[in-house]
Amino acid sequence: MRVLIAASEFSPWARTGGLGEAVAGIAHGVASGGHHVTAVIPRYRHLKDIGVPAEPIDGIGPMFTHDEGNVQLLLVDDPVAFDRAGIYGDRPGTGYDDQWVRFGRFSNTVRQLAAGFDVLHLHDAHTGAAALGAPCPTVFTIHNAAYPIIGPLDAARALVGAAGADAEPGGALEWYGEANFLKAGMVAATVVTTVSPSFATQLLEDPTVSNGLHGVLRARSNPIVGIINGIDPEAWDAETDPMLPKPYSSKALAGKKRSRKALLEKVGGLDPGLIFGNVGRMTEQKGLGLLEDSIDELVAEGARFVLAGSGELDDKVDAWAAQHPNAVWHGEYNEQLNRLIVAGSDAYLMPSRFEPCGIGQMYAMRYGSVPVVRLTGGLADTVIDLDERPGAATGFGFRAFDPMELTKTIRRAMRIHADHQDLWTDLQRRGMETDFSWAQAARRYVDVYGEAIGTAG
Repeated sequence: MRVLIAASEFSPWARTGGLGEAVAGIAHGVASGGHHVTAVIPRYRHLKDIGVPAEPIDGIGPMFTHDEGNVQLLLVDDPVAFDRAGIYGDRPGTGYDDQWVRFGRFSNTVRQLAAGFDVLHLHDAHTGAAALGAPCPTVFTIHNAAYPIIGPLDAARALVGAAGADAEPGGALEWYGEANFLKAGMVAATVVTTVSPSFATQLLEDPTVSNGLHGVLRARSNPIVGIINGIDPEAWDAETDPMLPKPYSSKALAGKKRSRKALLEKVGGLDPGLIFGNVGRMTEQKGLGLLEDSIDELVAEGARFVLAGSGELDDKVDAWAAQHPNAVWHGEYNEQLNRLIVAGSDAYLMPSRFEPCGIGQMYAMRYGSVPVVRLTGGLADTVIDLDERPGAATGFGFRAFDPMELTKTIRRAMRIHADHQDLWTDLQRRGMETDFSWAQAARRYVDVYGEAIGTAG
Protein backbone atom coordinates (compact mmCIF):
# COMPACT_ATOMS: atom_id res chain seq x y z
CA MET A 1 0.00 0.00 0.00
CA ARG A 2 1.31 3.47 -0.93
CA VAL A 3 0.35 5.96 1.78
CA LEU A 4 0.79 9.73 1.77
CA ILE A 5 0.61 11.30 5.24
CA ALA A 6 0.22 15.09 5.41
CA ALA A 7 0.50 17.25 8.51
CA SER A 8 1.85 20.53 9.84
CA GLU A 9 4.26 18.72 12.18
CA PHE A 10 6.52 15.69 12.07
CA SER A 11 8.81 14.88 14.99
CA PRO A 12 11.64 15.59 15.50
CA TRP A 13 11.86 18.16 12.68
CA ALA A 14 8.72 20.19 13.32
CA ARG A 15 7.02 19.81 16.68
CA THR A 16 5.18 22.01 19.15
CA GLY A 17 3.46 19.25 21.12
CA GLY A 18 1.87 15.86 20.70
CA LEU A 19 0.80 16.27 17.06
CA GLY A 20 4.30 15.93 15.63
CA GLU A 21 5.06 12.87 17.70
CA ALA A 22 1.76 11.23 16.79
CA VAL A 23 2.18 11.81 13.06
CA ALA A 24 5.73 10.45 13.11
CA GLY A 25 4.64 7.48 15.21
CA ILE A 26 1.83 6.58 12.82
CA ALA A 27 4.09 6.95 9.78
CA HIS A 28 6.88 4.78 11.16
CA GLY A 29 4.43 2.25 12.57
CA VAL A 30 2.61 1.81 9.26
CA ALA A 31 5.91 1.61 7.36
CA SER A 32 7.12 -1.09 9.75
CA GLY A 33 4.21 -3.20 8.52
CA GLY A 34 5.72 -3.30 5.03
CA HIS A 35 3.86 -0.37 3.50
CA HIS A 36 5.43 2.46 1.47
CA VAL A 37 4.94 5.64 3.48
CA THR A 38 5.67 9.22 2.42
CA ALA A 39 5.07 12.07 4.87
CA VAL A 40 4.79 15.68 3.73
CA ILE A 41 5.13 18.84 5.82
CA PRO A 42 5.93 22.49 5.07
CA ARG A 43 9.59 23.46 4.79
CA TYR A 44 9.64 25.91 7.69
CA ARG A 45 12.48 28.40 8.01
CA HIS A 46 14.26 26.27 10.61
CA LEU A 47 14.30 23.35 8.15
CA LYS A 48 16.21 25.17 5.40
CA ASP A 49 19.21 22.89 5.82
CA ILE A 50 17.22 19.66 5.81
CA GLY A 51 16.83 17.46 2.74
CA VAL A 52 17.94 17.48 -0.89
CA PRO A 53 15.97 18.75 -3.90
CA ALA A 54 13.22 16.33 -4.91
CA GLU A 55 12.41 15.41 -8.49
CA PRO A 56 10.15 18.15 -9.92
CA ILE A 57 6.44 17.41 -10.36
CA ASP A 58 4.45 19.34 -12.95
CA GLY A 59 2.31 22.05 -11.41
CA ILE A 60 3.85 21.71 -7.93
CA GLY A 61 6.46 24.05 -6.53
CA PRO A 62 9.91 23.01 -5.34
CA MET A 63 10.18 20.29 -2.70
CA PHE A 64 12.96 18.67 -0.74
CA THR A 65 13.25 15.07 0.37
CA HIS A 66 14.83 13.52 3.44
CA ASP A 67 15.13 9.85 4.33
CA GLU A 68 13.64 9.48 7.79
CA GLY A 69 14.35 5.82 8.47
CA ASN A 70 11.60 3.78 6.86
CA VAL A 71 9.65 6.92 5.88
CA GLN A 72 10.35 9.33 3.04
CA LEU A 73 9.87 12.88 4.31
CA LEU A 74 8.90 15.54 1.76
CA LEU A 75 9.22 19.23 2.60
CA VAL A 76 7.15 21.66 0.53
CA ASP A 77 9.22 24.80 -0.12
CA ASP A 78 6.78 27.73 -0.06
CA PRO A 79 8.62 30.84 1.24
CA VAL A 80 5.52 33.03 0.96
CA ALA A 81 3.75 30.89 3.54
CA PHE A 82 6.49 29.34 5.64
CA ASP A 83 9.72 31.35 5.50
CA ARG A 84 8.89 32.84 8.88
CA ALA A 85 9.85 32.42 12.52
CA GLY A 86 8.20 29.47 14.24
CA ILE A 87 5.63 27.00 12.96
CA TYR A 88 2.31 28.68 13.71
CA GLY A 89 3.52 32.01 15.08
CA ASP A 90 6.73 33.83 15.92
CA ARG A 91 6.42 32.86 19.59
CA PRO A 92 5.05 29.75 21.34
CA GLY A 93 1.30 29.95 21.80
CA THR A 94 0.81 32.58 19.08
CA GLY A 95 -0.51 32.28 15.52
CA TYR A 96 -0.09 34.31 12.35
CA ASP A 97 -3.22 36.12 11.13
CA ASP A 98 -3.11 34.46 7.70
CA GLN A 99 -3.15 30.80 8.78
CA TRP A 100 -5.89 30.12 6.24
CA VAL A 101 -3.58 31.33 3.46
CA ARG A 102 -0.55 29.43 4.70
CA PHE A 103 -2.25 26.09 5.18
CA GLY A 104 -4.66 26.59 2.32
CA ARG A 105 -1.66 26.78 -0.02
CA PHE A 106 -0.16 23.73 1.66
CA SER A 107 -3.42 21.76 1.42
CA ASN A 108 -3.70 22.53 -2.28
CA THR A 109 -0.20 21.15 -2.82
CA VAL A 110 -0.97 18.04 -0.75
CA ARG A 111 -4.09 17.35 -2.82
CA GLN A 112 -2.05 17.47 -6.01
CA LEU A 113 0.70 15.30 -4.53
CA ALA A 114 -1.80 12.57 -3.61
CA ALA A 115 -2.20 11.43 -7.22
CA GLY A 116 -0.76 7.93 -7.54
CA PHE A 117 -1.08 7.05 -3.85
CA ASP A 118 -3.51 4.42 -2.57
CA VAL A 119 -4.63 6.53 0.39
CA LEU A 120 -4.10 10.06 1.70
CA HIS A 121 -3.97 10.46 5.49
CA LEU A 122 -4.62 14.03 6.65
CA HIS A 123 -4.10 15.42 10.14
CA ASP A 124 -6.06 18.29 11.72
CA ALA A 125 -7.35 21.47 10.10
CA HIS A 126 -3.96 22.37 8.62
CA THR A 127 -4.54 19.73 5.93
CA GLY A 128 -8.32 19.25 6.11
CA ALA A 129 -9.02 21.16 2.89
CA ALA A 130 -6.89 18.66 0.94
CA ALA A 131 -9.77 16.18 1.27
CA LEU A 132 -11.84 18.35 -1.10
CA GLY A 133 -11.53 16.72 -4.50
CA ALA A 134 -8.64 14.48 -3.47
CA PRO A 135 -7.62 12.00 -6.21
CA CYS A 136 -7.54 9.00 -3.87
CA PRO A 137 -9.39 7.77 -0.74
CA THR A 138 -8.77 9.95 2.31
CA VAL A 139 -8.54 9.45 6.06
CA PHE A 140 -8.84 12.56 8.23
CA THR A 141 -7.59 12.35 11.82
CA ILE A 142 -8.73 14.91 14.39
CA HIS A 143 -6.06 15.43 17.04
CA ASN A 144 -7.53 18.63 18.46
CA ALA A 145 -10.71 20.32 17.23
CA ALA A 146 -9.90 23.53 19.09
CA TYR A 147 -8.05 25.01 16.10
CA PRO A 148 -10.37 24.90 13.06
CA ILE A 149 -8.61 27.47 10.74
CA ILE A 150 -11.19 29.94 9.47
CA GLY A 151 -10.91 32.18 6.40
CA PRO A 152 -12.95 34.21 3.89
CA LEU A 153 -15.11 31.76 1.99
CA ASP A 154 -14.65 32.69 -1.67
CA ALA A 155 -10.93 33.40 -1.41
CA ALA A 156 -10.29 30.20 0.53
CA ARG A 157 -12.30 28.11 -1.93
CA ALA A 158 -10.24 29.43 -4.82
CA LEU A 159 -6.99 28.96 -2.92
CA VAL A 160 -7.58 25.29 -2.08
CA GLY A 161 -9.05 24.44 -5.46
CA ALA A 162 -12.43 23.36 -4.09
CA ALA A 163 -15.58 23.01 -6.18
CA GLY A 164 -18.19 25.75 -6.12
CA ALA A 165 -20.66 23.48 -4.34
CA ASP A 166 -18.27 23.16 -1.39
CA ALA A 167 -18.69 26.88 -0.69
CA GLU A 168 -22.46 26.93 -0.92
CA PRO A 169 -24.50 27.12 2.31
CA GLY A 170 -24.11 23.77 4.04
CA GLY A 171 -21.27 22.77 1.71
CA ALA A 172 -18.19 20.90 2.89
CA LEU A 173 -16.11 24.08 3.26
CA GLU A 174 -18.77 26.57 4.34
CA TRP A 175 -19.41 27.36 8.01
CA TYR A 176 -21.63 30.34 8.88
CA GLY A 177 -20.52 32.22 5.78
CA GLU A 178 -16.81 31.50 6.19
CA ALA A 179 -14.41 28.74 5.18
CA ASN A 180 -13.65 26.16 7.86
CA PHE A 181 -10.79 23.77 7.05
CA LEU A 182 -11.60 21.48 9.96
CA LYS A 183 -15.14 21.02 8.69
CA ALA A 184 -13.81 20.34 5.20
CA GLY A 185 -11.83 17.36 6.47
CA MET A 186 -14.75 16.09 8.54
CA VAL A 187 -17.17 16.18 5.60
CA ALA A 188 -15.02 15.33 2.59
CA ALA A 189 -12.79 12.56 3.97
CA THR A 190 -13.68 8.96 3.18
CA VAL A 191 -13.10 7.97 6.83
CA VAL A 192 -12.70 10.21 9.90
CA THR A 193 -10.72 9.10 12.93
CA THR A 194 -9.59 10.62 16.19
CA VAL A 195 -7.02 9.71 18.78
CA SER A 196 -9.03 7.79 21.37
CA PRO A 197 -12.43 6.08 21.63
CA SER A 198 -13.58 8.32 24.47
CA PHE A 199 -12.67 11.48 22.57
CA ALA A 200 -14.61 10.18 19.57
CA THR A 201 -17.70 10.05 21.79
CA GLN A 202 -17.01 13.56 23.11
CA LEU A 203 -16.67 14.96 19.59
CA LEU A 204 -20.11 13.59 18.75
CA GLU A 205 -21.80 14.84 21.90
CA ASP A 206 -20.05 17.95 23.24
CA PRO A 207 -20.10 21.14 21.12
CA THR A 208 -17.43 22.73 23.31
CA VAL A 209 -15.03 19.92 22.35
CA SER A 210 -15.96 19.75 18.65
CA ASN A 211 -15.97 23.53 18.13
CA GLY A 212 -19.66 23.29 17.34
CA LEU A 213 -19.13 20.66 14.64
CA HIS A 214 -20.64 17.70 16.51
CA GLY A 215 -23.66 17.74 14.23
CA VAL A 216 -21.41 17.58 11.17
CA LEU A 217 -19.76 14.43 12.50
CA ARG A 218 -23.09 12.85 13.47
CA ALA A 219 -24.35 13.43 9.92
CA ARG A 220 -21.61 11.29 8.38
CA SER A 221 -22.72 7.99 6.88
CA ASN A 222 -19.87 6.11 8.56
CA PRO A 223 -19.02 6.68 12.24
CA ILE A 224 -15.86 8.36 13.51
CA VAL A 225 -13.22 5.83 14.63
CA GLY A 226 -11.19 6.27 17.84
CA ILE A 227 -7.63 4.90 17.83
CA ILE A 228 -5.36 5.51 20.82
CA ASN A 229 -1.99 7.04 20.01
CA GLY A 230 1.19 5.28 21.00
CA ILE A 231 4.73 6.12 22.05
CA ASP A 232 8.11 4.81 20.94
CA PRO A 233 9.07 2.29 23.65
CA GLU A 234 12.72 2.33 22.57
CA ALA A 235 12.99 6.12 22.74
CA TRP A 236 11.18 6.15 26.10
CA ASP A 237 12.90 3.47 28.15
CA ALA A 238 14.15 4.14 31.66
CA GLU A 239 16.66 1.30 31.30
CA THR A 240 18.46 2.89 28.34
CA ASP A 241 17.62 6.63 28.42
CA PRO A 242 20.98 8.50 28.29
CA MET A 243 19.40 11.63 29.80
CA LEU A 244 18.74 9.89 33.12
CA PRO A 245 21.42 9.70 35.80
CA LYS A 246 20.87 5.98 36.44
CA PRO A 247 18.84 3.31 34.61
CA TYR A 248 15.93 1.54 36.26
CA SER A 249 13.04 -0.77 35.39
CA SER A 250 9.73 -2.02 36.73
CA LYS A 251 11.59 -4.83 38.48
CA ALA A 252 14.38 -2.61 39.80
CA LEU A 253 12.94 0.78 40.73
CA ALA A 254 15.77 1.96 42.97
CA GLY A 255 17.39 3.95 40.16
CA LYS A 256 14.35 6.21 39.94
CA LYS A 257 15.47 7.83 43.20
CA ARG A 258 18.54 9.15 41.37
CA SER A 259 16.29 10.86 38.82
CA ARG A 260 14.23 12.35 41.64
CA LYS A 261 17.38 13.69 43.29
CA ALA A 262 18.62 15.12 39.98
CA LEU A 263 15.27 16.84 39.42
CA LEU A 264 15.38 18.43 42.86
CA GLU A 265 18.93 19.63 42.18
CA LYS A 266 17.87 21.04 38.82
CA VAL A 267 14.96 23.11 40.12
CA GLY A 268 16.53 23.84 43.51
CA GLY A 269 14.95 24.94 46.76
CA LEU A 270 11.98 22.60 47.09
CA ASP A 271 11.13 21.37 50.57
CA PRO A 272 10.53 17.63 51.11
CA GLY A 273 7.16 16.41 49.85
CA LEU A 274 5.41 14.46 47.11
CA ILE A 275 6.45 15.81 43.70
CA PHE A 276 3.72 16.32 41.09
CA GLY A 277 5.23 16.98 37.68
CA ASN A 278 3.69 18.37 34.52
CA VAL A 279 5.16 19.23 31.13
CA GLY A 280 2.99 20.97 28.55
CA ARG A 281 1.09 24.09 27.62
CA MET A 282 0.03 26.22 30.56
CA THR A 283 -3.51 26.73 29.23
CA GLU A 284 -7.06 26.55 30.52
CA GLN A 285 -7.61 23.37 28.51
CA LYS A 286 -4.88 21.58 30.46
CA GLY A 287 -6.75 22.24 33.70
CA LEU A 288 -3.99 23.52 35.97
CA GLY A 289 -6.16 26.50 36.83
CA LEU A 290 -8.20 24.11 38.98
CA LEU A 291 -5.40 24.33 41.54
CA GLU A 292 -5.97 28.03 42.21
CA ASP A 293 -8.37 27.66 45.14
CA SER A 294 -6.45 24.92 46.94
CA ILE A 295 -2.77 25.48 46.11
CA ASP A 296 -2.05 27.00 49.54
CA GLU A 297 -3.64 24.08 51.40
CA LEU A 298 -2.01 21.42 49.23
CA VAL A 299 1.42 22.99 49.63
CA ALA A 300 0.93 23.10 53.40
CA GLU A 301 0.03 19.39 53.32
CA GLY A 302 3.24 18.47 51.46
CA ALA A 303 2.42 18.66 47.76
CA ARG A 304 5.25 19.94 45.54
CA PHE A 305 4.72 21.03 41.93
CA VAL A 306 7.32 21.08 39.15
CA LEU A 307 5.78 22.54 36.00
CA ALA A 308 7.46 23.14 32.62
CA GLY A 309 5.87 24.88 29.64
CA SER A 310 4.26 28.17 28.68
CA GLY A 311 0.85 29.56 27.82
CA GLU A 312 -1.99 31.80 28.93
CA LEU A 313 -1.72 30.66 32.57
CA ASP A 314 1.94 31.65 32.92
CA ASP A 315 1.20 34.64 35.16
CA LYS A 316 -0.99 32.55 37.45
CA VAL A 317 1.55 29.73 37.73
CA ASP A 318 4.40 32.21 38.24
CA ALA A 319 2.41 33.78 41.08
CA TRP A 320 2.13 30.37 42.76
CA ALA A 321 5.89 29.92 42.45
CA ALA A 322 6.54 33.39 43.86
CA GLN A 323 4.21 32.78 46.80
CA HIS A 324 5.55 29.27 47.45
CA PRO A 325 9.20 29.26 46.28
CA ASN A 326 9.93 26.11 48.29
CA ALA A 327 6.98 24.18 46.89
CA VAL A 328 6.20 25.33 43.32
CA TRP A 329 8.64 25.62 40.41
CA HIS A 330 7.80 26.83 36.89
CA GLY A 331 10.22 26.91 33.95
CA GLU A 332 10.44 26.74 30.20
CA TYR A 333 10.26 23.48 28.30
CA ASN A 334 13.32 21.68 26.99
CA GLU A 335 13.73 18.02 26.13
CA GLN A 336 16.24 17.16 28.84
CA LEU A 337 14.09 18.82 31.51
CA ASN A 338 11.05 17.02 30.10
CA ARG A 339 12.74 13.66 30.59
CA LEU A 340 13.91 14.57 34.07
CA ILE A 341 10.44 15.67 35.19
CA VAL A 342 8.81 12.54 33.77
CA ALA A 343 11.37 10.29 35.49
CA GLY A 344 11.99 12.27 38.67
CA SER A 345 8.45 13.15 39.71
CA ASP A 346 6.55 10.92 42.10
CA ALA A 347 3.27 11.62 40.30
CA TYR A 348 2.34 13.22 36.99
CA LEU A 349 -0.52 15.73 36.92
CA MET A 350 -2.93 16.04 33.94
CA PRO A 351 -6.28 17.53 35.09
CA SER A 352 -7.33 18.43 31.53
CA ARG A 353 -10.69 19.96 30.67
CA PHE A 354 -10.50 17.81 27.55
CA GLU A 355 -7.67 15.65 26.24
CA PRO A 356 -8.01 14.01 22.82
CA CYS A 357 -5.42 11.37 23.69
CA GLY A 358 -2.50 12.74 25.65
CA ILE A 359 0.99 11.28 25.66
CA GLY A 360 2.34 12.77 28.87
CA GLN A 361 0.52 10.18 30.96
CA MET A 362 2.01 7.38 28.82
CA TYR A 363 5.53 8.74 29.21
CA ALA A 364 4.94 9.11 32.94
CA MET A 365 3.71 5.55 33.37
CA ARG A 366 6.58 4.27 31.24
CA TYR A 367 8.96 5.93 33.71
CA GLY A 368 7.16 4.92 36.90
CA SER A 369 5.58 8.28 37.72
CA VAL A 370 2.00 7.65 38.78
CA PRO A 371 -0.56 9.66 36.75
CA VAL A 372 -3.14 11.85 38.49
CA VAL A 373 -5.60 12.79 35.76
CA ARG A 374 -9.09 13.88 34.86
CA LEU A 375 -10.70 10.83 33.27
CA THR A 376 -11.62 12.44 29.95
CA GLY A 377 -10.80 11.54 26.35
CA GLY A 378 -7.63 9.54 25.98
CA LEU A 379 -6.83 9.87 29.68
CA ALA A 380 -9.91 7.78 30.44
CA ASP A 381 -8.77 5.17 27.90
CA THR A 382 -5.20 4.86 29.21
CA VAL A 383 -5.27 5.44 32.99
CA ILE A 384 -7.07 3.03 35.32
CA ASP A 385 -8.14 4.53 38.66
CA LEU A 386 -7.18 2.76 41.88
CA ASP A 387 -10.65 2.99 43.41
CA GLU A 388 -12.47 1.84 40.27
CA ARG A 389 -10.33 -1.20 39.43
CA PRO A 390 -7.83 -1.87 42.25
CA GLY A 391 -6.34 -5.02 40.74
CA ALA A 392 -5.54 -3.38 37.39
CA ALA A 393 -5.01 0.23 38.46
CA THR A 394 -2.23 2.41 37.08
CA GLY A 395 -3.09 5.77 38.66
CA PHE A 396 -5.68 8.13 40.11
CA GLY A 397 -8.53 9.86 38.31
CA PHE A 398 -11.56 12.09 38.72
CA ARG A 399 -14.41 12.85 36.31
CA ALA A 400 -16.02 16.23 37.03
CA PHE A 401 -13.99 19.25 35.88
CA ASP A 402 -14.14 20.78 39.33
CA PRO A 403 -11.44 22.22 41.64
CA MET A 404 -12.56 20.19 44.65
CA GLU A 405 -12.50 16.93 42.67
CA LEU A 406 -8.89 17.58 41.68
CA THR A 407 -7.97 18.51 45.25
CA LYS A 408 -9.53 15.33 46.63
CA THR A 409 -7.73 13.21 44.05
CA ILE A 410 -4.35 14.79 44.84
CA ARG A 411 -4.97 14.15 48.54
CA ARG A 412 -5.94 10.55 47.77
CA ALA A 413 -2.66 10.05 45.92
CA MET A 414 -0.70 11.61 48.78
CA ARG A 415 -2.44 9.35 51.30
CA ILE A 416 -1.71 6.18 49.33
CA HIS A 417 1.92 7.18 48.87
CA ALA A 418 2.33 7.88 52.57
CA ASP A 419 0.38 4.95 54.03
CA HIS A 420 0.39 2.19 51.40
CA GLN A 421 3.74 2.12 49.66
CA ASP A 422 3.03 -1.39 48.40
CA LEU A 423 -0.01 -0.15 46.49
CA TRP A 424 2.00 2.76 45.11
CA THR A 425 4.70 0.40 43.87
CA ASP A 426 2.06 -1.77 42.21
CA LEU A 427 0.75 1.28 40.36
CA GLN A 428 4.25 2.11 39.18
CA ARG A 429 4.99 -1.39 37.94
CA ARG A 430 1.70 -1.86 36.12
CA GLY A 431 2.14 1.47 34.37
CA MET A 432 5.70 0.68 33.33
CA GLU A 433 4.65 -2.69 31.93
CA THR A 434 1.65 -1.43 29.93
CA ASP A 435 2.14 -1.71 26.16
CA PHE A 436 1.70 1.74 24.61
CA SER A 437 3.77 0.99 21.49
CA TRP A 438 2.77 2.30 18.08
CA ALA A 439 2.49 -1.24 16.70
CA GLN A 440 -1.09 -1.63 17.91
CA ALA A 441 -2.22 1.76 16.62
CA ALA A 442 -0.48 1.23 13.28
CA ARG A 443 -2.37 -2.01 12.69
CA ARG A 444 -5.65 -0.20 13.35
CA TYR A 445 -4.73 2.56 10.89
CA VAL A 446 -3.87 0.02 8.21
CA ASP A 447 -7.33 -1.50 8.74
CA VAL A 448 -8.86 1.98 8.38
CA TYR A 449 -6.90 2.59 5.16
CA GLY A 450 -8.34 -0.64 3.81
CA GLU A 451 -11.83 0.48 4.82
CA ALA A 452 -11.32 3.84 3.05
CA ILE A 453 -10.14 2.13 -0.13
CA GLY A 454 -13.07 -0.28 -0.02
CA THR A 455 -15.59 2.50 0.61
CA ALA A 456 -14.22 4.69 -2.17
CA GLY A 457 -14.02 1.76 -4.57
